[in-house]
Amino acid sequence: GGGPSGRRRRKMAALIPLGGPQLSTGSPSYETYYKQVDPACVGRIGASDAALFLKKSGLTDAVLGKIWDLADPEGKGFLDKQGFFIALRLVACAQSGHDVSLGNLNLALPPPKFHDSPSPLQISSSSDAHWAVRMEEKAKFDGIFESLLPVNGLLSGDKVKPVLMNSKLPLDILGMVWDLSDIDKDGHLDKDEFAVAMHLVYRALEKEPVPSVLPPSLVPPSKRKKTPAFPGAVPVLPASPPPKDSLRSTPSHGSVNSLNSTGSLSPKHSLKQAQAPAAWVVPITDKARYDEIFLKTDLDLDGFVSGLEVKDIFMHSGLSQKLLAHIWALADTRQMGKLNKEQFALAMFLIQQKVSKGIDPPQVLLPEMVPPSERTTSVQTLSGYLATVGPEISTLAEMRRVSTCSAFQPPVHGCTFQPPVHGSVSASGVA
Repeated sequence: GGGPSGRRRRKMAALIPLGGPQLSTGSPSYETYYKQVDPACVGRIGASDAALFLKKSGLTDAVLGKIWDLADPEGKGFLDKQGFFIALRLVACAQSGHDVSLGNLNLALPPPKFHDSPSPLQISSSSDAHWAVRMEEKAKFDGIFESLLPVNGLLSGDKVKPVLMNSKLPLDILGMVWDLSDIDKDGHLDKDEFAVAMHLVYRALEKEPVPSVLPPSLVPPSKRKKTPAFPGAVPVLPASPPPKDSLRSTPSHGSVNSLNSTGSLSPKHSLKQAQAPAAWVVPITDKARYDEIFLKTDLDLDGFVSGLEVKDIFMHSGLSQKLLAHIWALADTRQMGKLNKEQFALAMFLIQQKVSKGIDPPQVLLPEMVPPSERTTSVQTLSGYLATVGPEISTLAEMRRVSTCSAFQPPVHGCTFQPPVHGSVSASGVA
């Protein structure tokens, strides 16, 4: 605070010989607590981690707020080791019934108590005690989450499925992602669980193995207290990829079945086709180029281009209007009168084939031409399929509209998810 009390506090903080032996040597338990919140000895503890830890003291938020202000008089938003020791000391004051004030720092007090002080594993398996899902990722995932129209803050498996399928990852991997992210096993994902799922999918697209147990650093802070979390025995997961077999879960608890039981993957027969889809005719490099044109053409950023918006680009090809109308009809697979990014790429590809190679577009789309996100079942049964999947499709369309950058092209350079740069974590204010 900048008011008189803030100034007084700073003055007071300056008067106390903070480097005094009474704090730095503290007691061994202080060192142990410090190691729990700063296992890598970075020398600073972010607000959210410190808050998570201090809340275990059982003191009220008001008292903890006061302790925080005294321990972080400059309002830096993080505590160094010294500040953390002051906070621990003040917690001990409050727990022993003394006033929370810097004047009481030198009292001889029993060390502070923190209930369920977990093994350091629970606080962090990686060098950092924060959540492994970074703030900027989380913001993006939250946007997708909202676009899928959660009910009471939850998304059913049916709503999450198209997004997972859209990643084109193998089904057994997606099954593992679902199992890991549905932390409370209620068959639905809340916003944090959804962020975990998306985070795992992106890691998998970067070719990182999906872990067999959710590492503590990935467990959302909101879920850390309630879960009967990690007994000290859980080893920190090895960095080396797990053996191939561990990716296929055992038949008895096959991830595909567990996905089915929550009603989130379609019935068995359609899984067959999904597992071995024909490669898409549009080459990845061309797709990237068409995506760029799409982004420039989609002026209202709704994730679709209208006939009006693409007319000039199409006419530019020099093909007859009749042929262009046929190509449009083929690409507009759902007769919506507009094309999404994949459909637009397909149309551009068909035009290109005719212009550069003289290949006429087919009368109906061949299976390998169907945009990947629309292949959950064989093309022949599309009409029956649309009836059941209609609502899914519209949420998917919603989602596309929200994320200008289609949520999931497997990394093509340009508009895709860049792997996070390690170390760029900023603590969000006191939780």
